[in-house]
Amino acid sequence: MAFWKCGFCSFMYDEWYGDSRNGIPAGTPLSELAGGLCSRCGMQGGRHERQASLLYTGMEAEYYDQFVGKAGIAFYRDWIQEWDTTPTVLELGVGTARIAAEIAQTGATVCGVDWSPDMLKVAATKRDRLFKDNPERLELIEADAMHFDTEPNFSHIICPDGFLQHYTMLDEHVALLQQMRRNLRKGGWVAIDLLIPPAGAEWNTSRRKRLPNGKIVYQQVSGSTSLAQQLFHCSVTYESFVEGREQVRYRAEREYALMTPKELGLLLAAEGFAVTATYEKYGCSQPWATALLPEAQPLPIDLGLEETLEGVLGTRKVKQYREDVWMNGGYPFDTGRDQPSADRGSRFTLLAKVR
Repeated sequence: MAFWKCGFCSFMYDEWYGDSRNGIPAGTPLSELAGGLCSRCGMQGGRHERQASLLYTGMEAEYYDQFVGKAGIAFYRDWIQEWDTTPTVLELGVGTARIAAEIAQTGATVCGVDWSPDMLKVAATKRDRLFKDNPERLELIEADAMHFDTEPNFSHIICPDGFLQHYTMLDEHVALLQQMRRNLRKGGWVAIDLLIPPAGAEWNTSRRKRLPNGKIVYQQVSGSTSLAQQLFHCSVTYESFVEGREQVRYRAEREYALMTPKELGLLLAAEGFAVTATYEKYGCSQPWATALLPEAQPLPIDLGLEETLEGVLGTRKVKQYREDVWMNGGYPFDTGRDQPSADRGSRFTLLAKVR
């Protein structure tokens, strides 16, 4: 986060919004602030600490699965199942374990790491229901992924839903990749999701979910992209209604590093990984050649999109609902229909192997 707190007087400064009280315009970095801004410490010395991303709590954790959908589940499950030996998988930013729980059901041993107690509470509920007799299949650990250090005993590490981009500084990206490599076996694999925001400096998305108890939940995302800062910032608002009456509202603000697939690929290469493939929207869209490293051409995935139901609506052909096909969704914004669009947000997944 571009958010700073003084260790001496607790003065709070947000680079994205500036400081209206003191006449500081939005987008002014902390390094440009001089004495006099704060009457207690004068903004002098190295007292200010950059604040970490906010935890996923409250309605954001409660309704996370409702809006992220099936994005990535089939992709990661099928990728893990390709291996002959039983894989050991580490998911960083496991959240509600929507992906980890599916992988664990294939027979793999999965360890999920997250630092949000609210998200892990949802994940533990799933584990207790799915793996009542063998909970060791899905281990959940509350920890900061940056400092999660184990023996190199994982065959696969996955970072879904833009997890890497929650860290906005380049030195953090390098440190996290180095930590991941230490946790991998020789010849191990990583898969990293990369979120590309909708085009334009300002953008908005809105979605709605009707729940079985008569409640309707709206998710509205208002975002801004800064090419100069290489960040995109979004405010995510949840509103719940019962019988047309608003019940509660919850809002969280988040920042993500703005990265392209080529930038991530070069960063992986610099840290000892060989990128083998790049997918857009988990294989439902074909990436532009300009977004790819030469050695990372996508492999074809047969999702069976041509399967239809005959005679359901007369002469019309209706695409059959298949769990492995209908997987739009994503957090914080939906990447849209399968067809590419110039102004729609997108999602890339890079697969890389330890050299």
